[in-house]
Amino acid sequence: MVTTKNAITKYGNLPESARTVPLSDKQLPPEIRTRCIASLMILKNALILGGIDPQLNFLETPNVRREEDELIKGYAVVSSHLFNKSAIDHPKYKDKIYISDPVLEDGQFEKGIFCLPGNHKVLNSRSLDDLKKAGKPLVGIHWSNESDTLAGLGIKEMEKGPTMDCIFRMINAGRADWVPLGFHNSKDLSVQRDGITLVPVKGIKIALTESRHFIVSKGHPDGKRIFEALQKGIKIMRENGLITQLLTQGGFHCRATKDWKIINSENVIAIK
Repeated sequence: MVTTKNAITKYGNLPESARTVPLSDKQLPPEIRTRCIASLMILKNALILGGIDPQLNFLETPNVRREEDELIKGYAVVSSHLFNKSAIDHPKYKDKIYISDPVLEDGQFEKGIFCLPGNHKVLNSRSLDDLKKAGKPLVGIHWSNESDTLAGLGIKEMEKGPTMDCIFRMINAGRADWVPLGFHNSKDLSVQRDGITLVPVKGIKIALTESRHFIVSKGHPDGKRIFEALQKGIKIMRENGLITQLLTQGGFHCRATKDWKIINSENVIAIK
């Protein structure tokens, strides 16, 4: 399996009880509470349900885009991260990777508008027009889904950062005013990184306008077997509600922001 150092570290910090699969839809381990761990455990659980006992051997990469490269070359069989449809549904990948059924449907991955706690101009935004006037957004250089979503709202000027650490530092330094981030299930919904705290604008959020999928290498000798098991397991987990539970606990969905206004709802194909 290919994944990032961050995911490997977080998985390594899980107690053994939280790594056990198959998971029960009655009670999920509370330690599964970040997006990278939720997607990894969806993958691991789906493989078990599909008939494969996964022995996780990690190939570390510096970022998610490098995961694609390793899979295309056949150096790894599957990635633990979820990829948005446009990034992988491309002719150059057609004979290189298998694409799983959607784990996140169009519009299901919601993100908040995060800024520094003292940026009251952004924090006082209650609509898209307010947000446009409040300042410049920042996205990651590989965040094509977020960039396209913001562009669809008429936001053309964006700063871009290479890593999440850089993004937090750029916001802190005033290079940009806000960044779309997934919600964390902390009590105040704040997120911290490298000593920098960002908080969400209350009451508004965006829904990303693409589905997200696992990808499996066609060049790896175990690729077809892994893909078929994964597809079977995803179907079972979809039917028993376990995928939704893991996505919610991991922060792809957030109960605390359920009633917040989606400012790009007209652009979302389907919100489920």
